[in-house]
Order: sequence, then C-alpha cells, then structure tokens
Amino acid sequence: MEYDPVKDRLQALVGRNRLARRLFFSILDRIFLRSRYVRREIERLKREAFHPEQILDAGSGFGQYTFRLSRVFPQAKIMGLDVRPDLVQSSNEFWRGVGGGDGDRIRFEVGNLLELPYESRFDLVLSVDVMEHIEADELVFRNMGRSLKPGGLFIMTTPYYDVSDGNSKSDQPYVDEHVRPGYSRSELTQKLAQGGMIIEKFVITYGAYGNVAWTLLQKWPMRWLSQSKWLIPLVALYLIPAYALSWLFMRLDMAAKNQRGGGILAVARKQGTENRERGAER
Repeated sequence: MEYDPVKDRLQALVGRNRLARRLFFSILDRIFLRSRYVRREIERLKREAFHPEQILDAGSGFGQYTFRLSRVFPQAKIMGLDVRPDLVQSSNEFWRGVGGGDGDRIRFEVGNLLELPYESRFDLVLSVDVMEHIEADELVFRNMGRSLKPGGLFIMTTPYYDVSDGNSKSDQPYVDEHVRPGYSRSELTQKLAQGGMIIEKFVITYGAYGNVAWTLLQKWPMRWLSQSKWLIPLVALYLIPAYALSWLFMRLDMAAKNQRGGGILAVARKQGTENRERGAER
C-alpha cells in the first residue's frame, strides 16, 4: 500500500483554497485516531500551564497539526518543516490567506530532519507518524534532542511493534513508504536517550477498538483512493455512515489502557541539569 499517491491527489484536490483546506483539516482531525490522541495531549499540556514560545512541527505535511498547535498555543511561534516543496508552498500560501503566515509567528520551510541546524531553540517538537519513514532514525533523534531547549518536550506518534510482548503484527510494514514496522518501548527509550531525552509518557494506541476504526476510516478508503481519483465522491459518501460507527470505537480506544496495538504516542523531555536530577530520582 502506498500513501504518497493518495496524498498527491488530496493535495491537488484541496489546493490553496482556504475554505477547502479548513474543511480538510476538520475531516482529518475527526477520522484519524492519532489526531485525537495528539489533540488530547497538547490540550493537557495547556491545562498544566505549559506555554511554549517556539514550536517545531517536524514533518508538517498538509499543515493540519500546525493549525491545531496555533489554536492551542496562540502566542507561540511555530515552524512547519517538510521535505516536499509543494506542501510547504501551499501551506505558506494558506496561512498568508488566513492572516497567520506573516513569516514571524507561523511559517513553513523545506527541510530535512537529517540536517536540522537548530540548537536549543524549541520548547516543543511534534512529530506525527514521521520516524517510521526514516532509515537513519538515530541521527534524527539526536537532532531533535539538540534542537530542544533543556526541559523542552518531544511528542511523537509512530507505529508500535514489539515481538517480546506478544505483538502479532507482521514485521512487514503495511505502508510501502515505511522503512520499519514500528518501535517497542525499550528501543524507543534507548534511541531517545541518544538525543538526551527521557520518556515521560508512553501510550499504546490503535488497540482492538482503534484497529476497527482504522480499518473503516483509513485502510479501506486509502486502498480505494489509491486506485483512482474518480472514487473520491464514493469514498466521501461511504465515510458518512462509517464515521458514525468509528467514532464510538475511537472513544473506546482512548478510554482503554491498551496493552497491545498498532500505534504509540510518546512524550519525552530534553534533559538539563535539573531534569537529570529529577530523572535520577524516579
């Protein structure tokens, strides 16, 4: 299964139209379970008086998470970074159109996470389903850690894969663009440590309930859309009844304490002098 051709079709369909893009973001927020987990996490941070001044959306894609971050943290300066110039250009044009992309508070740039030039710049880095696409992941984790200020937070989602705990998921990625099936907690802990980060939260997502929602809202529609763009109207009609059922399963997944599942939401903190002392006490 390849997602990139589907993304290309969606990008061509949505384009730079402000209304269409807002509607597109709203749909993505609702049909992707990972979006719900990310939204819950950043809203929790806000309730706990976390006020980032500088945020990096690492692998910003269409820009939907930058849009969400800008609403939850309206005073923060946010940079969206992506390797695709077409997505970066359309995102910048969208933000200029809605009055938020003045080049100071919110902007998008073409960039490679393997070559992050930033040093202790960001209070928060968000990476949504990016690391499974990158072969040299240890270098990226080091770059992420270096770009964070001491005490800064790194939030990521990625597929979960751990044979040792009975995970029955195939070791062959479902998506062709993925270079690995996922991470276990132990592997992720070790690789984040190379960037000076310690895991504070590790949530297994897409458990039994979430997998049903994923099948109904992503697996089948993406398979159909990969075949022909002319199926878009039919897929849109299908999603109306499918979403009603999937909404319940997504709620159940987020309420459950999944021991197994297809995804991870992890929160890690960049260690400074104070953080190392606190981490040693745990």
